Order: sequence, then C-alpha cells, then structure tokens
Amino acid sequence: MTAEENQALVHRWADAVNSGDIDVAVECLAPDYAGYFTGMAEPVQGPEGFKQMYMYFIKPSFPDQHITIEVDFATDDKVAAQTSWTATHQGDFMGIPPTGRTVVVPGTGIFRIADGKIAEEWMQEDFLGIYQQLTQGQGG
Repeated sequence: MTAEENQALVHRWADAVNSGDIDVAVECLAPDYAGYFTGMAEPVQGPEGFKQMYMYFIKPSFPDQHITIEVDFATDDKVAAQTSWTATHQGDFMGIPPTGRTVVVPGTGIFRIADGKIAEEWMQEDFLGIYQQLTQGQGG
C-alpha cells in the first residue's frame, strides 16, 4: 500500500470508532494486531481484544467519544498521528462515577500497517489529564 492508502486506512478506523461501528473498526485491524496504550500493562491482542477493551473501558464511560486526527503523516509502513480525543463522562470510569464533564485529551499515535491492515498501534494519551479533568473541584 502507498503512504496515502495507509493514512486513509487509519482515518477509516478512526471514523468507524467515532461512529460507534466497532465491527468496521476491527475490520481495519490485522488478525495479529497488538495495541500498546498508555496505562495498560499488557498490549491489547487481536481485533477481539480491541473490541473488548472498547466495550469495557470506552463505550460505557464515554459513549460519545470522538477521535480527531489533527495532523498525520506516513512513510513506508507507518502512519504517525497527533490526535485529540473528546468525550463526555457518562459512566463509571476507573472508580470515578459519571460527572457529565467533557474531557479533551491530546495524544500521539504510531500505526504500523501490514497487508492493508493496522498491525500495531502505539498510543500515548494524557491519562493524568483525564483524571484531573474528571475530578477538578471534587477534592481529587
């Protein structure tokens, strides 16, 4: 695939996650996908592992979440993206009851593409910032 096709794949994946169409999102992932995310001790393994992580952490807590790819570029088999993630806290998240607050979280991701699928993802996001935005003014 070309660099432009790889970028289009990452955008298709983000659009599917944004629309809540997790089945289309996981179609963009390789069978041996590995996702390395801030705060997670072990990588997310395979499309089913991504789907489980999404359904456990994201969907119940932040059902209106939205990934914006602010800037991205690609070379060979990698796509790098500066992102922002916006979501309203509507369900329990890591022991914090719903606040109704909207969080905005900057992130940086690198995606490795193989055979037309996302094979690996490294995503660094500001989890301390999420905590601070959710607990601000609550003595947290």
